[in-house]
Amino acid sequence: MAQVKPVEKIRAAAYYFVFVSRDIKRIASDFGVVERTVRKWANDPIWTQVLDACDYQGDRGFEVQPFRDTERDAGDDFKKAREIYQSLLKAGEPRHRLARLTEEQTGIKRKRISEWARKYNWRD
Repeated sequence: MAQVKPVEKIRAAAYYFVFVSRDIKRIASDFGVVERTVRKWANDPIWTQVLDACDYQGDRGFEVQPFRDTERDAGDDFKKAREIYQSLLKAGEPRHRLARLTEEQTGIKRKRISEWARKYNWRD
């Protein structure tokens, strides 16, 4: 059985997008649905009709919240861990020991060091 489109919710969400917020998380939360549902609504012709009727000229994509900046947030700990990790790498330490040895020198958890090394390509 085909699902009935919630036409009024799509119209209201599109109006909300134009006049309140382009943040998909906020729209989903305020309309009591998941983000995937909001994305489906945004692909519906009704959504486009509402944006056109409101003479919306802005970006029709959802607003993207900035990601955390680990280097800025962790500050000196991040820099110190990277320097130690890379110096151990250059000194010829085996890769499987780099995070543990860096942990011993910095006190930062080995798991976090491994994540940073992978995410920020410390091995290059």
